[in-house]
Amino acid sequence: MNTNTTPNITDIMGQHLPLIGKISNKAPEQAKSDPPSIALFEQNFIQLWQELTHSFEKLLQEFRKKRQNVDTDLKKQVEVTLQVCRTYTGIPSIAEIERRLEIENSYEIVYEKYLNEVRTHFLQHLSSLDDGLKRSLEQVKSQIAEILITKTELGKLTDSKGSEFIKILATEIPDQLIPGVPSKLKVAFQILAELELNYREFILYRIRPHLDGLTPQQAQTLKLTISPSAEQVFLNIKIAHAESVRKCEKALKQLLSEPSQVAFAIVEEFVDRTIRTADVENEWRILLQQLQPGWDDFLDQPEQIQREWINSAQQTTDANIAMSEVDAIFALMDF
Repeated sequence: MNTNTTPNITDIMGQHLPLIGKISNKAPEQAKSDPPSIALFEQNFIQLWQELTHSFEKLLQEFRKKRQNVDTDLKKQVEVTLQVCRTYTGIPSIAEIERRLEIENSYEIVYEKYLNEVRTHFLQHLSSLDDGLKRSLEQVKSQIAEILITKTELGKLTDSKGSEFIKILATEIPDQLIPGVPSKLKVAFQILAELELNYREFILYRIRPHLDGLTPQQAQTLKLTISPSAEQVFLNIKIAHAESVRKCEKALKQLLSEPSQVAFAIVEEFVDRTIRTADVENEWRILLQQLQPGWDDFLDQPEQIQREWINSAQQTTDANIAMSEVDAIFALMDF
């Protein structure tokens, strides 16, 4: 158990007044708040920082436990997409093949053109897997955003939620919170905001080989006989399409847990960058100090009221720190 006591007001003012006074984009009268107001903020920040770090660590543990799990969003989307592929095949009828023959004058040409068209039709259906992947990533960003909204004052910047909230923070956080030092927090939010999980980069290249049977002049492509017919063209395409669906289904089932692995890696990197990196706690302190709406009201209060608020904050923080230490012990025992 941590034996350090909660910093007293004098210690807090001496330690953080120079830091908070460096905020570059605040008006001078805001940046140089009275010591009691800084002490009150620091007491609140100690509690907030503990809650924020605890919440992020807990979230990371949840994603670590689930990283081998099947992603339900992708699983549902795969099932729907494959059913669409089976139902809306794009395979021409025998009559359509015969009419096409009148134009092309060659079963080989007709066959190859229809193979390309059916394969393209198939791939267009598969692109709907994007929806499942996007929902999966949105769940990750939404859980991170929810912690930030409920545990900090950042929710006051916007009414947006989920990934939109993350994007706004990535834009609104100053390039420098500590003067002369590029903001590590801003970089963390920019990385998370720009992350995408999409079909073309994540799935397409893995399943494309399974569609070679619908590609002309490939080893897997069924050949026409010396005396082809419209019926043979139809059957060859139908067989190739069914085989492609079967192979793609098998390949996609092997990928269903990968979004969970990606989600864990995303959360871990974000947690590393936002609470484990050197000096990042000071960036949080400066950022959140700028969002305190009640400081002017606090300074307008009589000194006795100010002291009562500070003492109340001190007592609350002491109690929360003690409880946090107990919770940490039980968490380790459970782990």
